[in-house]
Amino acid sequence: MRMEAFAIGLVSLLVLACGHGHGLRDDHPHAPRDIEAYISRLESPERLALLQVERVIETLELGSTDTVADIGSGPGVISIPLGRSLPSGLVYAVDVEPQQLDALRMRVATAGLTNVVPVLGGFEDPYLPADRLDLVLVVDTYHHIEDRKAYFERLRRVFRDGGRLAIVEWKSGPLRIGPPPEYKLAEGEREAELRAAGFERVESFGFLELHDFEVWKPAR
Repeated sequence: MRMEAFAIGLVSLLVLACGHGHGLRDDHPHAPRDIEAYISRLESPERLALLQVERVIETLELGSTDTVADIGSGPGVISIPLGRSLPSGLVYAVDVEPQQLDALRMRVATAGLTNVVPVLGGFEDPYLPADRLDLVLVVDTYHHIEDRKAYFERLRRVFRDGGRLAIVEWKSGPLRIGPPPEYKLAEGEREAELRAAGFERVESFGFLELHDFEVWKPAR
């Protein structure tokens, strides 16, 4: 497992060097103008209380040796607790913004974790290994993905038999905090997209106040 983490870490460094991923474009509608302020919002106590990270991870009932990806990892709000919960597992922390991954690396080092691997993803592909993932977790990121049907069709190849896709996403419509309604999906839109991409819903959980929490799997 350590050799696999080293190899993937090396690949992620090569991706950075080659410019394969390049962060959010300046004209992207969701691109933050101030990365440091954006990271502060991602790590804010109010957001963490809303996400109930530890409860979400506990609900997913991961095995200690599972391989997991956190797509849209940011500075590691989810990736680092995942790494702690998988003592013999591996976490790929995927983001398209290099500065987010820089922040993640510092936090991973401070936490003393060796099983959280930063991966610079692209807009069309997270660059994850095929047939390796027990779980892919997407938190507050689904609405940022542009061609979602194509993206999740491509994502299907990364799952092992029995692999799952977990989505934690802002509820549609106006909320007291979170992105404006026009940045979010209409009711039922995410379900239609994921079914069109070849997934079927397994479970839904209702304990998050402002987020939907669903588990999907590749349909046979």
